[in-house]
Amino acid sequence: MKEVQLVSLEASDREQFIKDNQEAFNYGAMEEFGLRDAHFEDKDDEQIISSKTIEACIDTGEAYRIIADGKIVGGAVIKVSGTHGDLELLFIKPEVHSKGIGYAAWCSIEAMHPEVTVWETVTPYFEKRNIHFYVNRCGFHIVAYYNEHYCDPNDKEGELADMFVFEKILPITSEAVQAQTERITYYENIMQQVSNGSHELLGKLSEYYGSAAWKRDFAADEAGLLPKDLKRGMLSEDGIYNML
Repeated sequence: MKEVQLVSLEASDREQFIKDNQEAFNYGAMEEFGLRDAHFEDKDDEQIISSKTIEACIDTGEAYRIIADGKIVGGAVIKVSGTHGDLELLFIKPEVHSKGIGYAAWCSIEAMHPEVTVWETVTPYFEKRNIHFYVNRCGFHIVAYYNEHYCDPNDKEGELADMFVFEKILPITSEAVQAQTERITYYENIMQQVSNGSHELLGKLSEYYGSAAWKRDFAADEAGLLPKDLKRGMLSEDGIYNML
């Protein structure tokens, strides 16, 4: 497997990172259509993926440059919350495609966060190279297709239209169980504070109870993966429902 390094994005390289990302997406569209698909163009800068979107990903996630043979060959942005990870962006410069760099970068990302048991990402419907990469190389599965009839409720700008959603579920690791234990303990403490009258924290309980994280924690408990002495009132459906 190709040897790569993931190096944290420097502020001085931010603008070039954005340009490289846009070039990679434009290249995919050119391969498929010969011309850029106007359906995806941003009205402000006429890019398939807008500078605004990339900047938001960088600001809220972990941004890295991908280095191979001492040269910058791509970039990635990830966002990790407990046992859930979002691959916000992953791109390789077109001139170094098909050299195993993308796969090596993905393996490095997985190794950086062994606590993550579910990774999620999206890619445009026309990106055949990306679809092949995520499904056939990295072990993701397509779980949804965002379109005008089925939108991501969190997509306020409509930029996820005509996107495939991919998910990769990994085996439970000791790091993942530790992350779940810490999360459950955190919300267990909040639940106790609410019981003692701190009702302003109810919003946090409600958010957790309706999240995918709660479902994974509940499933881990059902499977007997959590420490036996762990306080887990948060995982009682009746208890949290009655409190809310």
